[in-house]
Amino acid sequence: MRYLVTIVLLFVSIGAFAQKEDSVSLTRAIHAFNKALVTKDTVSLNWLLRDDVRYYHSNGWLELKRDVIEDLYNGKLTYNQLNATLQGIRFTGSIAQARMVADVDVALNGKPIQLKLQIVQVWTRKDGRWVMYSRHSERI
Repeated sequence: MRYLVTIVLLFVSIGAFAQKEDSVSLTRAIHAFNKALVTKDTVSLNWLLRDDVRYYHSNGWLELKRDVIEDLYNGKLTYNQLNATLQGIRFTGSIAQARMVADVDVALNGKPIQLKLQIVQVWTRKDGRWVMYSRHSERI
């Protein structure tokens, strides 16, 4: 019986360690994504976004991967500052949902906009790394 308890505790601790590692690696991916938006790092964005990503803005505007990258590259959308506070992460297998609150200083076609947003991102595993599958935001 003692061996059975030891084995069960070992599996529980391995699962907790794996989830902690996932949480750390996902948090890094989220920070890298936010930084890439501000610095217009289209190479990183290409790496962090799935090809079939759906990127919903707080005004209902939907962008696909190529739109997100092109709009940053050509200056249609400029993120001057993005300060996000992670509110929580939920894992289900190889899918994760991250919730955050963000203060965003952005310009759309040169017009400055200040936003406070609630953001939900859905991330999936691809080749051992996290990639964004979907992003939704709404104004607070």
